[in-house]
Amino acid sequence: MMNESVSIGFVGIFFMVAGDLLLDAVPLSQGEHYGQAVGFSGHYDFWEALSPKTSIETLFKSHDYDYYPRGRVVFFKNTGRYSLYADACLNQRDLEKVVKAFQLSNYRLARDEHYQCAICNQDYVDF
Repeated sequence: MMNESVSIGFVGIFFMVAGDLLLDAVPLSQGEHYGQAVGFSGHYDFWEALSPKTSIETLFKSHDYDYYPRGRVVFFKNTGRYSLYADACLNQRDLEKVVKAFQLSNYRLARDEHYQCAICNQDYVDF
């Protein structure tokens, strides 16, 4: 059962492009359940489906989906807490933008080698 005190937050994915936050998120109550985790969306699927309407979206689409720093917000039912998985390149100001956009109050910051942008990943090759 989900902790009602944290049900106001959102789950989903995000990218930081030239200081702007792009995200694909839904309220926790509308998230996708995977065992104890509740999440939403996929980085590649979001990138693939995006039809740019702004200059930031056009810049984002000018590289492969994993070029820019990115991350994911997941809620874990067993702990009643969110995990904010984020690229190590994201600074405190970037993380504050994510926390505000996802309306997180009870969360932990987590690093995962899966979330590495072109700067972090020494083996990165852009398309």
